[in-house]
Amino acid sequence: MIKKTKWVAIVLSIITSSILMAETTILNDITVTANKQGNKKVSQIAGSVSVVDDIKIADQNIDETTKLTSLTPSFYITKTGPTAMTTFASMRGITGGMTGIPAVGFYVDDIYYSGLDMALFDIERIEILKGPQGTLYGRNSEAGIVNIVTKKGKMKDSAKIGIDYSSFNTIKTNAYINKIINKDTVLRAAIRYTKTDGYFTNKYNNDDKIGKNITTDFRVFLDRRINDKLKFTLGYEKQDSDSPSYAQFAAYDSKDLRKDINVDALGKTSKKSQGLNLNLKYDTEDMKIVSITSVRDEQYKSANDVDFNPFDLVYLDLAKDIDYISEELKFMSNNNDDFEWIGGVFLLLEKDKREYNTWMNFANMGMGVPGETLNQKSDTKTTGTALFGEVSKIIYDIKITFGLRYDREKKEFNYTQTGIGGVGMLAAMGYANETGNKSKTFDAWLPKLSLMYEKNENFIPYVIISKGYRSGGFNDKEKMGTSYKPEFTTNYEIGFKSSLANNLSLNGSLYYIKWDDMQVEVLVGTSVYTDNASTATSKGVELELDYMPTDNLSISMGISKVEAKYDSYSRGTVNYSGKKVVDVPETTFNLSSTYRDASGIYASVNYSKFGKLYFDNGNTKSQSYAISNIKIGYEEDDYDVYIYGNNILDEEYKTRAFEVSNAWYARAGAPQSFGVALNYRF
Repeated sequence: MIKKTKWVAIVLSIITSSILMAETTILNDITVTANKQGNKKVSQIAGSVSVVDDIKIADQNIDETTKLTSLTPSFYITKTGPTAMTTFASMRGITGGMTGIPAVGFYVDDIYYSGLDMALFDIERIEILKGPQGTLYGRNSEAGIVNIVTKKGKMKDSAKIGIDYSSFNTIKTNAYINKIINKDTVLRAAIRYTKTDGYFTNKYNNDDKIGKNITTDFRVFLDRRINDKLKFTLGYEKQDSDSPSYAQFAAYDSKDLRKDINVDALGKTSKKSQGLNLNLKYDTEDMKIVSITSVRDEQYKSANDVDFNPFDLVYLDLAKDIDYISEELKFMSNNNDDFEWIGGVFLLLEKDKREYNTWMNFANMGMGVPGETLNQKSDTKTTGTALFGEVSKIIYDIKITFGLRYDREKKEFNYTQTGIGGVGMLAAMGYANETGNKSKTFDAWLPKLSLMYEKNENFIPYVIISKGYRSGGFNDKEKMGTSYKPEFTTNYEIGFKSSLANNLSLNGSLYYIKWDDMQVEVLVGTSVYTDNASTATSKGVELELDYMPTDNLSISMGISKVEAKYDSYSRGTVNYSGKKVVDVPETTFNLSSTYRDASGIYASVNYSKFGKLYFDNGNTKSQSYAISNIKIGYEEDDYDVYIYGNNILDEEYKTRAFEVSNAWYARAGAPQSFGVALNYRF
């Protein structure tokens, strides 16, 4: 078998040879909208911005958000299950958790989503902004944001249908239609259906379909121009995901994590979400006014054998139901590059209802009494308000930007905890029957200052100082009713954006981030709660390169190095000061290349490597791994056909690992798979 390092060397050799033989072409500067001031080139925005356009999304088979980590440095997603609302992300060492508040803001068409596990189809581009984005986005964007821009209606009738079949009996179909209603109105609708048997096997009953999942995603947009100044987009989206048999965690040191799951009771998971949104834009000669209104409902249910062994000990049912309505009204300058400004207000009403039912079989635990169920219900009502503004002025070729946001949240928390079974063992363990209601208000001033030297458009350096903020909250399971404080970060960054040639760009940054009141997850048995550590620090470097040696060949590369550690953190008698922050790869490296020519021949490769990351605060368990993907095909004007391979070297890795009752368990990453895809346009 060819060694993995040799495969990488072969890929690098092909790319290097292509560069040496290449003719010059032009690399375009992509525009983004995540700065909330209309279309801006990446080179015009101070800060680290990675953009994945629709072509690269298709070329690299990026059909879900978790795969974005293979295309941009300093970004990592911890996948906890199939289409789960507990999946979380880290960026530049700042990480979230399964139960707490996100550290990376996730937006679709400028609308906040509470979960980031999403199917990617009919997407225009994905914008990833790294570093605190508190001034324009406020809460829960202290690490950065991911802004997904979906495709909207175009004044040309078109349609597409695609089908994909791959390993583990995986079927993916997608379609869209773009229809002109009249000269001022366009309708665009897209749908995606996925079905798979999954790659997990339960040894307890030899069931190899416990990873089965069926997901349907649908969205529709109506674009209407009222007059030359006013237009609106009305959108609706819906997701329905179901995993009827769910068990995905095996003993950490298993010979084969994918096949060594061994549980007596299968679980199940489901996610249902839908949202309605209205985007109004009023454009005058001097000013733009934008209103974004959104109503969303997200429901997640899960049942899981959380003792992860073939004995009936602990089983958990949980349900989450999040409903919210938001309104953002912003005013911004128009057609003035020397002096730009934006100001606005943001309003949020959110209700987060959760219920946990934890069955504990005390008889099988050797305690001599029957089992009991711990029922925990809570609802959190959040009222959020924010005022924000940002101004930019060019003085002596230096673009000076100052921004400020005031963010305020009032949270009302109501809860009940009840032991069902009448044995009294739960009360003896500290889970007494109780009912309570609590209220807290969290607020923050979030400033930003950046300097960007624009005299030489081929090399643009910048400096940023900004503040990030993650709201506080209440624990809804373990230590139910206790609160944790907001987390604050201060970010210092220097970087540059450069065009070394018409066909070569290189962007880089150095950053230093200081945490105060860092929020951490604490594991207790099969449960977790959020607590505040004292201080932590993250520092690192990033480089991203894009190169088009010819019109036929494109190459992208990204590399990062980060050191995120606790400066001062202890719990009980255990001191974690100096330890690395969990779920943060110390290094990331990604390399992708695509070739296509006029004859229709197409080929692409992607290699991504994640350096050592730790799974626990004590830094006792860690991993590093690399994934290699390949895709080849033939493309015509009205159809494409491809064959592809994911994780072609069958690298074994873990997407999540943790300790339960002094035993370690982990979830296996996707193994080697191969597939064929066909797209037809008409």
